[in-house]
Amino acid sequence: MKAIILAAGKGTRLRPLTYGIPKPLLPVKGTPIIDWVIANLKLCNEVDEIIVAIAGNSDELSQIQAFCIEKYLKEKYNGKIRVVRTEQKETAGDLKKVLQECSLASGPVIVAYGDNLSDVNVADLFEYHKKCRAALGTSATVALFEVSEESAKRLGIATVRNNKGFTLIEKFVEKPQHPESRLANAAYYILELDDVGHLIEEREIKIEQSLFPLLARNGKLAGFAEKITFWIDIGTLEAYEEANKFAHDNLIIPPPYPNEK
Repeated sequence: MKAIILAAGKGTRLRPLTYGIPKPLLPVKGTPIIDWVIANLKLCNEVDEIIVAIAGNSDELSQIQAFCIEKYLKEKYNGKIRVVRTEQKETAGDLKKVLQECSLASGPVIVAYGDNLSDVNVADLFEYHKKCRAALGTSATVALFEVSEESAKRLGIATVRNNKGFTLIEKFVEKPQHPESRLANAAYYILELDDVGHLIEEREIKIEQSLFPLLARNGKLAGFAEKITFWIDIGTLEAYEEANKFAHDNLIIPPPYPNEK
């Protein structure tokens, strides 16, 4: 199974840090953010290749940063990580670019976001996805975790129901003003490209605003809800500082992990 990390964000809310260091390479306790995500994906034996989508705009700063990220990944992982430059068209547009560039049109892919630190169990997510697909014919599975009511207003929120022992998402809303649930998108999801590849739009729009609501309405979106130890969205300077504090206090542990390949 291919794993795709979407890491093409501009990091504008992390300036001035991101003027000098590309967002994916910002260190948390000495380990770049992108390495945290790669290490977590590698814990799933089904993942045989990791593809990282980075910003590929024509402005000089973006070009320099893209070069730095490519060079880092090539040297750190001995050329085993594939890099695709995108036009920064949100999660849907960037994902579509990766699928086209890498000629991916069938089978499952797992998608992770390159600015989130968490310990979502990717192996368990994939096993659950396979079982749910076999039982209910679902086309995608989103990892979910419970958040506070206030946090629910700034995240993608799923309203769920039980079907044959599985969790189906019947409604998915990005940043709802009045959340109907506190189950949030953990920024890891599996897509069956045979079913949904043609539904992923090339224009600048989020997967969470286009594909997920559509699949939910059609009963094709599963939810994998689990209790995770930590989840931090490195989107602001405050969040970045918090992540480093947690790491230095050993509340979150940077890779390499014990089972990392």
